[in-house]
Amino acid sequence: MTEIIEFFRNTIGNDYLTLYIISIIPIIELRGAIVFMTGMFSTAREMIAGMFCCVAGSTTVILPLILLVRPIIRRMKRSKWFSKIAKSLESSLADRAESAYSEENEKLKAQTAGSKGKRKRKPLSTDTKKFLGLFAFVAVPLPMTGAWTGSCIGSFLEFPVWKAALAVFFGNIVAGGILTTIAYFMPQQYADLFMYGFVILAVAIAVTLYFTRAKKAEKRRKEELAKYNDKNEYELDKLRKEASENGELLIKKEYIDENGDKHIIIGRDERRNTQAIGDENVI
Repeated sequence: MTEIIEFFRNTIGNDYLTLYIISIIPIIELRGAIVFMTGMFSTAREMIAGMFCCVAGSTTVILPLILLVRPIIRRMKRSKWFSKIAKSLESSLADRAESAYSEENEKLKAQTAGSKGKRKRKPLSTDTKKFLGLFAFVAVPLPMTGAWTGSCIGSFLEFPVWKAALAVFFGNIVAGGILTTIAYFMPQQYADLFMYGFVILAVAIAVTLYFTRAKKAEKRRKEELAKYNDKNEYELDKLRKEASENGELLIKKEYIDENGDKHIIIGRDERRNTQAIGDENVI
């Protein structure tokens, strides 16, 4: 790890600028930059200044991501090459947005239930719950919960952009403060161990998220399939919804094979989707 830090320092030439640039890079972000900082500074003043450089760098990506992630995913979904990736990414971010909001909602319900008999509190608005959920998600100083992930989730929470940006910004400051405190009080001989541990934790979280999401997706699919008479009806309805979301037409094609059997294929047709509506085979 020391070699990696030295490479960045020698290439950029300034420690604070190095931290600013590193904290913009996805996956590394503020958390990784502060972990790198353990091998760069030793005094509290230097580390606090370095932390604010990391916060500034990670803040750079917040607004662009909140504003652009959903439009980019929509365009990718219409692409032949990136459609599957975009759908998977959209589903993952929507799940995490729902999870961040619902977890905060459950905490607030529990607090309300525990305060029965006391003076009733005014219920929090939906926007406030979303704000607190997103803030708490980013404030936890773990890998995969930084400005990139938080901003992408914020774009799927359906509430004002400035609120999503502030939630990620304040969460980032809290996470940065916690990690900087740990880095400052950690003995220098354990700095490399801290870095390696952080990388291993990041990989473990990524693998866990992948399998957890796959399990949830399969469970949701089975629940949705149970609402239909058969699998074909479910698949057709799914295609209809996807076509509607993408602003496309769903085309039905019929053909007879060499054995005289009739087949019906339903799906997209790029050429006919660019033509005027009015085709009897559009469903």
